[in-house]
Parts: sequence; C-alpha cells; structure tokens
Amino acid sequence: MALRVDPGLDFSLIPRFAICHCDMISVRETSQRRGAYGGRTRLDNRARISGQHLGPILHEASHAGIDVDDVLAGLGHSSLRDETSRATARMLLVDFFRIEGEVARRMDDLTAHLSERKLTYETGAFVTKQMNQSSTLNEALQNLAQYFNMMHGERYNTVRTTDRTTTLIIDDTEFPYTMRDDPDMVHFVGECVLIKVQCLLDSFSAGLADAALRRVSIKRPQLEERPDHLEFWSAPVAFGQSHYELCFDRDLAHERMPISSSIDLSSEGVFSRVIAYLEHRTPSAAQPSFKALTLDLIRNGVTQQDVVAHRLSTSVATLRRRLEEEGTSFRELTNEHFLEEATSLLKRGYSVAQASEALNYSDVRAFNRAFKRWKGETPAKYAQRFATSAQRA
Repeated sequence: MALRVDPGLDFSLIPRFAICHCDMISVRETSQRRGAYGGRTRLDNRARISGQHLGPILHEASHAGIDVDDVLAGLGHSSLRDETSRATARMLLVDFFRIEGEVARRMDDLTAHLSERKLTYETGAFVTKQMNQSSTLNEALQNLAQYFNMMHGERYNTVRTTDRTTTLIIDDTEFPYTMRDDPDMVHFVGECVLIKVQCLLDSFSAGLADAALRRVSIKRPQLEERPDHLEFWSAPVAFGQSHYELCFDRDLAHERMPISSSIDLSSEGVFSRVIAYLEHRTPSAAQPSFKALTLDLIRNGVTQQDVVAHRLSTSVATLRRRLEEEGTSFRELTNEHFLEEATSLLKRGYSVAQASEALNYSDVRAFNRAFKRWKGETPAKYAQRFATSAQRA
C-alpha cells in the first residue's frame, strides 16, 4: 500500500465542477446534511467489482501454494472457481475484499503479492493501532502515511495542509507492482487502496471522514463508461491525475474525532476493519460458512465464544449448533488458529521461546505440550524439519 498526504493542493489540477462543489457546501451545511458525521446511510449498490480483477490475485495465491478453491468455497463463492464465471461476475466491494484479505492472510502478505515488496500480514494491525490513537482526522492521516512509509522503506506517502484542505496523496510512480505490465490492473489496485483507506478513516471517525471528503483523484484516464467500483465515492472523482488523492476539508480534518458507537470495530487488522465497515453499510450477498466467519473473528483477536456469538448476531447455543453442523467446534477453530500462528512464526525463524511469548503462553512448556498435541511433534522438531526441507529446496 503506497500512501502520501498533501498540504498544498494545486487547484489547477481540479476540474471546475469539483471546485464549485467544494465552494458551494459549507462545513456547517455538510455536518447538518450528514447528520453530524453520521456518514453515508448506505453505499450505492452500483459499487461493484468485476470478477475479472480476481484473476491476478488468485493466480499469485495459487503460485504460492494456496488452495484457491478452498478459499472461495469457504467464503461462499464457489462459483468463482471457474474462470468463465469470473469473467461475467459483479461482486460487492465487501465480498471482493473478504477474498483478497483471506488470500493475504494465508500468504502472510498484506499486499496479497500485488507488490514485489512483501508486507507481513500483521503489519496491518500495527498501522490500525497507531491510527486508533489519533484524536483528529489529520493525525490519523499522518500516522497512516508515516507508518506505511516506514514499512515500505520508501516515501510514497505524505500529508499536506493548506488553509482550506488536508490532502492524502498516494504517489505510486515507483511502486513495485507485480502486474506493472497490466495498466488496468495497476489502476484498479490504486483505486482499491483509496477505497480501503477511506473505509478505515471513516470507521475510526464515526463518519467524519465521509463528511469531510471533498474530492478524489485517480490516475485512470476518463472513460466513456465509469468502472462500477468507483460508484463507492460520494465526492467528485477527478480522472487522469498524476497521483492518487483524498482531499478533505481542513477544518473538519482538524476537529476532534467522535467515537464510533454504531459499529463494532474492535478487531485491529486492516482487512477486518474494512470488511466490518462495508458489511455494516452493505451486507454481503454471499453466505460465508459459520466456520469461516468464526475463524475470521478469532484470527482478529476475538477469542471468547460469547463475544463471537454476539458479533455474529446469534446465541452461543446457535453458534455451537451451526459449527457442529459444519463438522467443527469453537475449541477446534481456536486450536486451528493458534496452530496456524505457531507454524507461521516457526517458519519465519522465531525460536520456540519467541513463538511461545508471541502467542501469550504462560510458559514454553505449555506451548510445547499444546503444539505436540496438535502436530504430533515438538515445535523445535517441527522448526528443524522445516529448515532442513527449505535448505534442500
């Protein structure tokens, strides 16, 4: 994810209709119209994503040894396993990001290998924690830009403020896209980054980001037929620009952010927050299994069965019954999650003690017993066996 936030907006780059739109709507009028930062009451149901854009993501996942069919089936999208069906499919944003997020998680790469420079999946939780400590929209933008720059090792992102605007600019000119030879896909990825950033900002600010947004800039040339996913935006969209930008009203960007109470976004991962936000606005048309929904919550730190049931708007008894019907249990899913985490840490070179500490075990002996119960061998032996096979490869 490449991000940059701008303080001095060049109004020569803005179409006249966009400037007029910003001038005509005062801060007070905007607040009143949106119900004091209530945010949009719904996303336009025309905001959809072509199934064709799944192709490169699924290809990278398959190349990395991910069972793509299992990913799609688990999320209620078995029909998308067929390339012909994907070509004509139109997906809701939340369904697309749910698939992309699961691929990213299994690959342990927040970019889902759409970048040649990998970001471990857990870096998303780190960034959202920093954003969650922000008191204003401007501060959230600064944190977003700073920490993604730090993780990418490049200054892709900056925030610049004028007397009227605070603008997030994403300069991806030198970004290492894996599909750089596919201009349409590059544009699509950049546009999806903007959508995810806006979802994050609006979820943290209880609708303030949506109320403050004045203009969106994208690099894609103006087309006769506007891509459906761009219907997400309620603000004017400027095509053919040199950078990706989210332009916000300066005064609103510096107001103290209200605390969101209308949606539970306690999970910290980037994808989990974006998905929860979009699901709240436009519920998914697909029906992921209870196993998939429960695992998603567990993977994002919700490990109490009663809390999971509440998040899924059901009772503990119903949750147990539904999981049993799907051939599993809450305990099994919790164990599955910790086994995934443990093996991932050991494969990445963590020592047994480091993995035990990262997973919050009381001591190494308890971790050893649990791991051996799950895998039939000690974590030390597993790590040694993996290292040996990796050296042979």
